[in-house]
Amino acid sequence: MNNKIKVALAMIVGGALVYLGRKIKNRKNDSEVFVGEDGNTYKKDEMYFTSDGKVYKNGKELHFKTPETDNVTDSKSNFKNESIPKNYDAQPKNVEYHHKGVRHH
Repeated sequence: MNNKIKVALAMIVGGALVYLGRKIKNRKNDSEVFVGEDGNTYKKDEMYFTSDGKVYKNGKELHFKTPETDNVTDSKSNFKNESIPKNYDAQPKNVEYHHKGVRHH
């Protein structure tokens, strides 16, 4: 065969192989992308939350088991006093601020 024909066939076969390789790679990546209820796309094994507080992973809703507690106490029962301690209202005393550019004097 002529060398020009061999080069042309090699270019055609090489181009076809590159095209098919990219097509297969893109098809593989599309299966690893999931669309959530909010319309956003998420990758494989990525967890996301919806506005109503549900958790999804790979397009399926996840359910978490939470342990039940018998001794449920009121959160306010831990406080002895409803008033705020006085040290939160304290104002800083004798605070000296330095001017821009004047330091370590």
